[in-house]
Amino acid sequence: MAHRRWPRMRPVLAAALAAALTAGMAVATGAYSGWPGWRSGADRASAAPDLVLYNGKISTVDSRNSTVEAIAIRGDEIVATGRNGRVRALAKKGTQSINLHGRRVLPGLIDGHLHGIRMGSYFCFSRSPRFDPIYARAQAIANVAQKASQTPAGKWLFQIGGGWNVAQFDEPGMLTKAELDGAAPNHPTYLQGTGFTGGQVNSLGLRVLALGPGSPGVVLDPNGQPTGQLTGAANTLAIRTIGQELFDLTFDEQEACTRDFIRELNRRGLTAWDDPGGNNPFSPTGIPDAILRDDHGYQAVNRLHRKGELDARIRFNFSCFGTIIGMPCVKESTTNAISEVGDDNLRIGGIGEEVLALQPDGTYPEAEYMDILRFLASNEWSFEHHATAGTTQHSMLDMWDEVNQEFPITDLRWRMLHPGDGPAEPNDETLAHLKELGAGIIPTDTLAKGGTGHPPFRRIYESGTEACLGTDALNVSPYPPFVNLWYTVSGKTYVPGQEGVVPEQRLTRLEALRMATERCDWFMSLDGRVGTLEVGKLADLIVLNRDYFRVPEDDIRSLTSLLTVVDGEIVFADGEYTRLDD
Repeated sequence: MAHRRWPRMRPVLAAALAAALTAGMAVATGAYSGWPGWRSGADRASAAPDLVLYNGKISTVDSRNSTVEAIAIRGDEIVATGRNGRVRALAKKGTQSINLHGRRVLPGLIDGHLHGIRMGSYFCFSRSPRFDPIYARAQAIANVAQKASQTPAGKWLFQIGGGWNVAQFDEPGMLTKAELDGAAPNHPTYLQGTGFTGGQVNSLGLRVLALGPGSPGVVLDPNGQPTGQLTGAANTLAIRTIGQELFDLTFDEQEACTRDFIRELNRRGLTAWDDPGGNNPFSPTGIPDAILRDDHGYQAVNRLHRKGELDARIRFNFSCFGTIIGMPCVKESTTNAISEVGDDNLRIGGIGEEVLALQPDGTYPEAEYMDILRFLASNEWSFEHHATAGTTQHSMLDMWDEVNQEFPITDLRWRMLHPGDGPAEPNDETLAHLKELGAGIIPTDTLAKGGTGHPPFRRIYESGTEACLGTDALNVSPYPPFVNLWYTVSGKTYVPGQEGVVPEQRLTRLEALRMATERCDWFMSLDGRVGTLEVGKLADLIVLNRDYFRVPEDDIRSLTSLLTVVDGEIVFADGEYTRLDD
């Protein structure tokens, strides 16, 4: 199917009529839901679906947890669900019909907190051999080799950050210099990972950096030869050298990096995310300056959107990192932008996730923070801010509450990001406070790679507060959404034997799925339009390689999509559906 990605405006009356017509209709397993007029041949001839998927196990994630056999899509919208015969009968010549062969279908997954836009610039995904979803050492080595085969010789391959743990492989440990030499002999290569100090380079990386025995920060083996591990000054040199190379990426190269990343997200089942801005870890000042302004950041994703080729929905924010923070950054970021402006595919959210640095006591400087909050609230800007520790959560909410008395924020979609202070926080009072303020919360799987302070998912889920699962990827967390679901359901981490989420705070598979779909529409500013597979909703869905509800628990993290649909268009196809991938 050709791309038709410019958003289509649906009249409010039509949307209301669709809701009214479907509200009272049973959508239990196998029942029919659709425009009643379509049941007549004449109407069907003039308004047939563009795409029909049938013979599947389609989880609508509606209020009844219905499973249906078939789904019909016209344009960007779902127009019918139900039994195979009833839905297939809507097709006419020109309708594309796809046999699902009994496969499980879910709504497209949504990430409430993903640093994705920066993967087109300083984090160029095309040249980053990510190990986040890899658990076999041989596969990790093959991934480096694959990236090398797609990258011009002499260019750096790199993985910055700890979205994986060296303990997660079947043969634990950082890849060795010899393994990297074998996989990428013609590319200087640099890797970071949780559980490993500094960075690891191959032989060519050492030569490019002019590092050897005796160079500060170069770790030596018992024979006095470099192991490839870099610390201190040597590690800083590597990071800044890579950063300078990436700074020179053209817009065409940035666009390619962004396409590659979104395609990988589509393969992993993701169709939408809220983007909290990004930072440049390669800054020569040593300060992670913001990258979503000036030279790098939005150009690539905006290009794709202009072309109608943005294969995911993105709501993005302006963040304040590094040298420009506080009110100066907030005013600069809001000068020529308006909160919540955009369309179904690309939208300005607000300010966040950073505006100020924390004080030693875990709170934000009250006077300046209050000035920022008043400015944002009085100008009706959305705002998101991270509050990991309980102390931060409590003090932050007290200030939000105070500002709300002067400038109401209950309709501005403010949200608390990645609480991570163990099962005690956020507590019931904090969650009730958020709900009262009309604010939301996004717990993340930052600690799926190992560590302490895992969120209380069940308390958050049951509180009734607006809540959506997030990853905080990239680069500190695993990016695959099914890793997040595995972590939330199993409580396990990437470190074998290390417990993460305590049993009483874990979610069932269905609950976790809801927190990555149905309960995330608010966070995308698409209330009632995404997150479930119901008539009148935007057509975002994934066809899985294995059944999410039936695979062994540890296999959840490795699930992928064989067919991903965004806005009614097939944006990714694999396996038996590869022929459908353009």
